[in-house]
Amino acid sequence: MARHAPARALLLALLAAGCGGSPPASRPVPVSMTPSQGTGLAALPVLIAGQRFDAATRTDFEKGSASLDAAFQARLLPEAGGDPVALEAVRLTERRQLEALVPAGIQRGSHALEVTAPNGRVGLLPHAFRVVTSTESVSSFRVEPSETAYAGVPFLVSLTAVDATGLVVDGFAGDVQLSDLTGTVSPASSGTFSFGRLPLRVTVASLTPADQLTVVDSLGHAGTSDPFPVGAGPAVALAFASTPVSLAVGACSSPLTVELRDALGHATRATATVEIQLQSSPAGSVRFYAENGCSTPLGAISISPGSTGTSFHLRGVASGPVELRAVPAGLPSTIQVATLAP
Repeated sequence: MARHAPARALLLALLAAGCGGSPPASRPVPVSMTPSQGTGLAALPVLIAGQRFDAATRTDFEKGSASLDAAFQARLLPEAGGDPVALEAVRLTERRQLEALVPAGIQRGSHALEVTAPNGRVGLLPHAFRVVTSTESVSSFRVEPSETAYAGVPFLVSLTAVDATGLVVDGFAGDVQLSDLTGTVSPASSGTFSFGRLPLRVTVASLTPADQLTVVDSLGHAGTSDPFPVGAGPAVALAFASTPVSLAVGACSSPLTVELRDALGHATRATATVEIQLQSSPAGSVRFYAENGCSTPLGAISISPGSTGTSFHLRGVASGPVELRAVPAGLPSTIQVATLAP
C-alpha cells in the first residue's frame, strides 16, 4: 500500500493543477497564420497563433512520474481538394504559439489549417493560407471599365495583373500609375492590389468619343483598355446657350436657346421631358412665341428626352432692359438680359 503513495500524491497534484485551467481534452483553436500567403517556391517559416495550445500531461503511476507532451502537428488542407500537406518542424513556443515550416511545392490556391494537439483533439481554421503566383510572373494588366463613363463623374474600372498566358497573378500586391488620352484622369496612382485584382473608381474630366486608360507598374509592365466614350454627366442646371438679344420693340427676335448642363458645364441630354416656364421682368414687357415670325404665343417650353435643349422667340412690348428667366422643373432657373430699343 505504501509503495502506491507517491503515485497517488502525484495524481492528486495533477488534478489540483488542472482545476484552474482548460480541461485536459480541450480542442485547440487556431486563430491566425503569419504570413498568410506564399508562392510555394521555397519553404516558408510561419507562426500560428490561437487558443488552448497546451501541452498534455503524461503520467506513469507505476514509476510515480509525470511529463509534458508538447508534440503538436499541423497540416494544410487544400480547399479545392487534394492531399493534405504536413507542416514541418512544428514547435510550441513559450508564448503558446506554434512555429512551423510550410514546405515548398504545395499546390496553388486557398488552404485550411488543421492543428492537432498532443491530446489528439483537432482545431480547424478555414482560409488560413493561400499559395499565390509570384509577383515576378506579372506580364501585363487587364484594364476594363465596368460602368458608363461620364465627364467629371467617378466610374468603376477593374484592374487585373496577369501572366504571359493571361492567368491572374494573385501574388501581385503593388500599385500602378494611371493615364488616359485626354490627360485628365484621376487619381494618377492606384491603391494596393489584393490577390492581383483592384476595383478602382476613376474620373475623366473631358468629353471624348474614344478614350483609353493605361496603367503601368514600377517595373514597366503595362495594360491599356479598349476605347470607350466619355459623355456628359447628368443635368444639374439650365443655361442660355444663345447670346443676349438686342432688338426694336415690336420686332420678332432670333431664336433664344436654353440647354441642360452637367456639373462641368457640358451640354447634356435629357433623360426625361423637362418642362420650362418662361418669365420676364418687368412682367409683360415681352411676349414669348414658338416660331420665327412670332405668330404662336406660348408661356412654357420643354426639352424632350434625348435632346440637350430647345429654342423660343420673343417680341418686345416696351423699351428698356428686360430680364428673361427660364424656370425648369427640378433644376435651378437661369437668367439672361435682353435690350429692347424704341
